[in-house]
Amino acid sequence: MYLPNDSKRIGSVKVVRVTTLHSGFLGRDVQLDVVLPPGHDPAAATPYPVLYLNDGQDLRRLRLPATLRQLYRQQLLQPFVLVAIHAHERIQEYGTAAQPDYLERGSRAGQYTEFLLHELMPYVQQHYRASTNPHEVVTAGCSLGGLTAFDFAWHHPETATRAGAFSGSFWWRRRALTDGYTDADRIMHRLVREREAHPDHQFWLQTGTLDETNDRNHNGIIDAIEDTLDLMATLVRQGLPDARIRYLEVVGGRHNQHTWGRMLPDFLHWAFGLPDTKPPRVALQAKISSLTSPWGSRQRLQQRRHRGSMVFSQYLAPSTLSVPPMPPLARPAADQYNAYYDTYISLVPEGTDPLAQLQHQPEQLRQLVGHLTDEQAQFAYAPGKWSIKEMLVHILDTERIFAYRALRIARQDQQPLAGFEQDDYVPASGANARALESILNEYATVRAATLSLFDSFQPEAYDRMGTASGHPVSVRALAFMLPGHEAHHLHILQSRYLPNLPA
Repeated sequence: MYLPNDSKRIGSVKVVRVTTLHSGFLGRDVQLDVVLPPGHDPAAATPYPVLYLNDGQDLRRLRLPATLRQLYRQQLLQPFVLVAIHAHERIQEYGTAAQPDYLERGSRAGQYTEFLLHELMPYVQQHYRASTNPHEVVTAGCSLGGLTAFDFAWHHPETATRAGAFSGSFWWRRRALTDGYTDADRIMHRLVREREAHPDHQFWLQTGTLDETNDRNHNGIIDAIEDTLDLMATLVRQGLPDARIRYLEVVGGRHNQHTWGRMLPDFLHWAFGLPDTKPPRVALQAKISSLTSPWGSRQRLQQRRHRGSMVFSQYLAPSTLSVPPMPPLARPAADQYNAYYDTYISLVPEGTDPLAQLQHQPEQLRQLVGHLTDEQAQFAYAPGKWSIKEMLVHILDTERIFAYRALRIARQDQQPLAGFEQDDYVPASGANARALESILNEYATVRAATLSLFDSFQPEAYDRMGTASGHPVSVRALAFMLPGHEAHHLHILQSRYLPNLPA
């Protein structure tokens, strides 16, 4: 494979939308975005390497086409075909093919695997000259999509030997935390223990230090990082050389497309980099080369990491390894907001960073409603009350408006900002006519944008004051009102909606 010499074509990529691929295994049409490399030739003598990416609907949120154009222009990548698979019922179709989790999520992951093997891959090979060589086939995904990609490559090395997982959901478990859970209940870890690693397996794994706030065993390591580190330790025990695992831990990295998109250049170079080229920004990488202890909780508590790991702090935090964790955002003073919002602000616990709470809430919401059918999500617990779908869209509307207020006030805009009437917004939203998955996907998009916005503010911006709905309000107060407002509605969802949900 080679990059075209024509300077007009270097870096050009073509995105092809496919809407006509029907899956018998999934019983539905599957939508794809196929990204073709510069100079793609469907009749090329040599097949193209190929990347199968879960959650393909996030292609542009991840800035993938733009990243590819830049890397191709820099002549860092060999041409490859990218197949971005749009999710449908991701909470059921993603997971581990062998077993759903304790809430029966992932119940169709086995069918999704069969779709990949017997329908999607033959289609892509036929139409886009994609390789069948397992060494040239890579699977990848973010969050639950990352777990799915890893599970596929682990169990099907005859098809794909490499996988990438951005903030992979390796917490996937067969027992609830409140039901006698132990670490032995993590499903992917158990599946890895049941077979030896393939000699050609390679994995690229990434976490962020702000992926979540949960620390189930109170050992000072968030679960997202600990589950990934423990998985890597299990891989090594199953015979995978540690050099075949690339691990990136992003200081300040969050569980969102903003962080994942910034890590894409490293992943893409790992998967498809041209020989004798260095990964993008390699000079800024901080390699932990002198610490040789295995991955594992006890060793991590003693500040030891595996020698193959990388800590990328230059993207999202100051570029040193000794930076202490950011302190939680201080609570707003009483004169920075209308007392009406005391209830919401009180739902951000003392000592909790409201932005960390915002980052964690999407997974909490997915666990609560991701398994519901569209009909169940139209349930209202009493006459005249909103349905679950309407409540979710109300949360989205409020988040957009509060974030807009924060933006204007942070930019020192002193124009009074109008209020809004939620009881008018909800009926006009058409929420009940939408698919629940569509609302949840929009929710993830809005949340990623909100977190990116607040992350961009300088410290002094948080205490800037403006006027909204006729009352003074600060950016700091809005940062607390957002997770508090959602916590209020999640409590109602758990106490009034879900217990009364019709069977």
